[in-house]
Amino acid sequence: MNNILSIDFGERYLGIAVRTEKTRIPVPVNVVDSKNDEPISVVKKYVNEYQIQLIVVGYPIGLNNSENRMTNLVDQFINELDTLNLEVHKIDERLSSKLFNNIKSDRIDDLSALEILESYLSQNE
Repeated sequence: MNNILSIDFGERYLGIAVRTEKTRIPVPVNVVDSKNDEPISVVKKYVNEYQIQLIVVGYPIGLNNSENRMTNLVDQFINELDTLNLEVHKIDERLSSKLFNNIKSDRIDDLSALEILESYLSQNE
């Protein structure tokens, strides 16, 4: 079993969830505001803190199975993750943020990252 970090990437916010061998249960960790923190630095911090071996990134594909502007931004972000020398998996994230009823002022990106991680685990373990 690998320690896995999951990311819901957005233009401004980054949701993070993890699953470790110790806890075995995926948990939401943080919502990062990229105006305040550099996303790759934050990911590196969590990779070290949780001894991550695998990263899962939500991949935005349009409802008609086509790539879009966000797909290109996520691809750029994944390219930046290459500096971590970890395996990175893309998981279809269509509608992951829509699964949660939320008050508009609440950030739920970490819950979206959790949903992405759970999708990965159900497909791969």
